[in-house]
Amino acid sequence: MSIAVAIGIVAVLAIGVLLWFQERSVRRLVAKRMQTRKAQTADEFGRHFFDDATAPIASRLREILARHIEVDLSRLHPDDRFIEDLEMVELDSLSAVNFAVDIEREFGISIPDADAARLKTFRDVVEYVSRAIRQTAA
Repeated sequence: MSIAVAIGIVAVLAIGVLLWFQERSVRRLVAKRMQTRKAQTADEFGRHFFDDATAPIASRLREILARHIEVDLSRLHPDDRFIEDLEMVELDSLSAVNFAVDIEREFGISIPDADAARLKTFRDVVEYVSRAIRQTAA
């Protein structure tokens, strides 16, 4: 094995370790922000923060979001902002697209890119999806 190949392997491993530490520190930071909140199941979350018609939507959306980020969402608040509070900088554009596609499939709606860009909090997503479902049913 040449020195160049060995250096390349070491560099790739170092980058992997750095990314792992960064992801771990992001999860810790978010957990620290949420530590004073009561942990809730997705159903409890929906019932606690939303009306009867919207609670199941909020519950399901939280479950979908949990598949796309590696943060414990049991202490999520509806007004948490995706970037600032949940540190979803890690939610790259591909993951964001997959999150939106999962929502569209689950609820039978369409989310145009311009609308998706305006959704800053979890509550924004819940309200958008609820509104879209009502419009589809009408």
